[in-house]
Amino acid sequence: MKKFLLVISVICLISASLLTACSSASLTSIGKNGISETTWQLYAPASTSSIPVILAANKLENVELVLYSDQSQANTLFIRGEIPVLVTGLSVGLDLNNNQVPISIVNTYVSGLSYLVTYGTPVQSLNELQNQEIYIPFEGSPIEEVIAYLAEQEGLVWKQDIFPVYSPFDASITLLKEGKINAVVLPEPFVSLVEGQPDIFVSLSLSDLWNQANFSDVGYPQVGTFVNPEWAKNNPQEVEAFNLALEEAITEVTQYPSISIEAVEDHYPFPAKVLLNSLERTHYNFLNGEAMRTAIKNYYSTIGKRLNENNAAFYYTIN
Repeated sequence: MKKFLLVISVICLISASLLTACSSASLTSIGKNGISETTWQLYAPASTSSIPVILAANKLENVELVLYSDQSQANTLFIRGEIPVLVTGLSVGLDLNNNQVPISIVNTYVSGLSYLVTYGTPVQSLNELQNQEIYIPFEGSPIEEVIAYLAEQEGLVWKQDIFPVYSPFDASITLLKEGKINAVVLPEPFVSLVEGQPDIFVSLSLSDLWNQANFSDVGYPQVGTFVNPEWAKNNPQEVEAFNLALEEAITEVTQYPSISIEAVEDHYPFPAKVLLNSLERTHYNFLNGEAMRTAIKNYYSTIGKRLNENNAAFYYTIN
């Protein structure tokens, strides 16, 4: 039987009405031998970090994958219980948990995708940006969490020796191209999109800086898959199947990047070369279960941020 997969690529901002129209926690589809089965929706960012997610969804028979570009609207749908599974940044999931939203994390799989991009000249360390501004997306973002920590590892005081400016990625990229700012932290695929333009340099990998500061080689947990706990309790086989498919997909993108790009390039508005560069700059490290829990706790302990867990259900376990 031909696998059932509906992928809705949302590259521009998604309107609230469109999201409401296409969202539903479960749909009905026809499975093997003509038997009715539940189709569940998976929301993932419309970024290249979702390449393994697309491949994983292709392995399953009853997943409707939606690639979103509006985080707040995706959050709203999840909070309302209209979608059961959301791929997003680790800090986003923790913020939802801290605000009493029923949510559990079933895996983390991205451990490096952000880079310091500079104008005019490359830099070899954050010390070279002392007394300068650095553009990041918003206050309290995952990027700010780690760049502030990394600056401190080089003896700098965040907001005293380096001054953050909060600006959306698109606006920061425009200013960077015009030479109006000197430094910005960007995730993929933005890094690959600006690479090679006049006077723009991909200077530092935040994952590499983290590894150097912590004598590590696996980066730090950045993106994970979150579920509605009640849905996961009722559908443990779906959670386990997705985890297995995602782990296999990560192996595939690591071993066969060009083939992986061919399989997903129709879902992105970027040339295949940009996608390949972006994929090769993104570091994957699939974790679930106790290994995931330990990695998350170690990350927040290292950056000195208290991890406020409202309940044990935040970490998904099979009952």
